Amino acid sequence: MTRQRRVGLFVALTTAAVAVIGAYLAITLLGASKEDPTIAAAAKAPAMEIVKGDMVLLDRDRQHPKAWGRMVVVGPDGRRHIGRLTCERVAFAAGSGICMAQAHALPAPTYEARFFDAHQNVTGKVSVPGTPSRARVSPDGRYAASTTFVGGDSYTNPGQFSTRTRVYDVKGGKSLGDLEDYKVTLDGQVIDKQDFNFWGVTFTGVGAQFYATLGTGDHHYLLHGDALARTATVVRDGVECPSLSPDGTRLAFKARVGQPFQWRFHVLDLASGKETALEETRSVDDQIAWLDDRRLAYGVDEEVMEVPADGSRGPRRLMVGATNPNSVQ
Repeated sequence: MTRQRRVGLFVALTTAAVAVIGAYLAITLLGASKEDPTIAAAAKAPAMEIVKGDMVLLDRDRQHPKAWGRMVVVGPDGRRHIGRLTCERVAFAAGSGICMAQAHALPAPTYEARFFDAHQNVTGKVSVPGTPSRARVSPDGRYAASTTFVGGDSYTNPGQFSTRTRVYDVKGGKSLGDLEDYKVTLDGQVIDKQDFNFWGVTFTGVGAQFYATLGTGDHHYLLHGDALARTATVVRDGVECPSLSPDGTRLAFKARVGQPFQWRFHVLDLASGKETALEETRSVDDQIAWLDDRRLAYGVDEEVMEVPADGSRGPRRLMVGATNPNSVQ
């Protein structure tokens, strides 16, 4: 075969391949449009800008299965806007967000922390080990944190599971290290045990300072740390997945109650040390979030529930077909 014929054959095959791919994509997009016009419209529309007063969640709407896992932005008018990002966990504040997303599906799922702006443009990404569990952004949008589960260990047996919790410089698109590498002190003494596990970061709004949980033995310590100094101090025991109120005076958290234990939500007044039990009676595994200084929200059974921070009444359904609520302060 001459070189000219080989080139001609290559061009013909390439053209045919492109045509097949084009036809496949057209059919796929048309199919998506027919099956789910909501998703097709979201793909064509400009990304909605996320602003103060919005709520950012993840979709769990079984009526639109193609939207499952997509970021959802809900404005003050209550309208639900399907976003462009698909996440396992998401958080957003002050113009910056973190989306814990699947990077590759095969041969085994891998994940990464993707940082994005108010228009849902990805501005940076960092590979993470394990499966995403928690995500938070600092009130000024400068820092973010993630928790992932590593391996197949059980979440409900302290010391028998592994977590990796990292803090990130969002603007720089880089990790500030794993909490396992931070210096931890208890009553003025450095502590370091092989079974240390850290999870559930919430930022204070002062530099890179944060609260988080340290699990070791039968303890679930509340830590106060600084990601820039790479240090953390034990504050008290019995606190998991803390969430700091917008005014900085209270921490909402879950605590283990009874034998066998169930999680129950509480609010801790940081000045007095007083704890208030919230009225949710189900055992909920979520990092509760503040809607404002009076109300909290959390995801359970593919719904978002709202409950007052003073424990004055039981929970109310805020939204169906959603989880992972974040109120943009």
